[in-house]
Amino acid sequence: MYITTNPVNQELFKNFEAARTWSNNSVVSKDIVDISSTKTQVKKEKLNLPVLCTTAIGTLASVLFIRKYQCMSIKNDLMKLSRSSDIKTNLKNIINFVNLNINLKEMLILGVGSICGGLTGGMIADKNKNTKNKLKESIYQFTNIFVPAALVTGLLKLIEKSKISNPINTRIAKIGAVVAGIGIGMKSSSMICNKINNSVVDKDTKEKRAIKLKDGIMQLDDISLALILATPKLAGKLCVNKIIPILFLTCGYEAGKQK
Repeated sequence: MYITTNPVNQELFKNFEAARTWSNNSVVSKDIVDISSTKTQVKKEKLNLPVLCTTAIGTLASVLFIRKYQCMSIKNDLMKLSRSSDIKTNLKNIINFVNLNINLKEMLILGVGSICGGLTGGMIADKNKNTKNKLKESIYQFTNIFVPAALVTGLLKLIEKSKISNPINTRIAKIGAVVAGIGIGMKSSSMICNKINNSVVDKDTKEKRAIKLKDGIMQLDDISLALILATPKLAGKLCVNKIIPILFLTCGYEAGKQK
């Protein structure tokens, strides 16, 4: 520490020390405010039960519609759910009920049902507030389902038509098709969505919806579809068909909870 006997220098040094102490305290207090505000934001992120319920209803309606046009039993399977009181039996019946023959068309139907359900629940819960943001997220979620799934389906069909003789090369080509379809599809869907939202839904606000980590998680449905199309036997063993309707709850919920 520097020591001086000059009264002027001593006064300047005292002022400097006081200023430095105040600056450090203000930075600490600012950090505390930032941390507390962050904690407040985290606490505010709660499960939106009304949106989750309407999303589940929309997805279930899609499941019923698909079962109807695929000529699958509806009434008898629903009766099975009400007859048994055993939890394991009921769980098995529920899983069997959502076990569908999934292709691109079925994925789109599930996506539309889930998004419409989530959007409706969100609008009712928020009393028609933030409707534009919910619509923009709905469009993004739908394009994020359709574009990657369509690309993956198209690429896999091209590989099937090419009739590659070597099975190993066929598998490698299919894996490449899935990776390329999802990667290019996610980027393309983001561009298409931003174009639609900025030119149709909200012309005043020119903002871009960036790709988020949870958007990548949503591609589990595309991976599931790819497994079904590329390796039906493996997909059957993994029971992929039975979990796809559950995966679609995410897109509807994300659309409905937007503020």
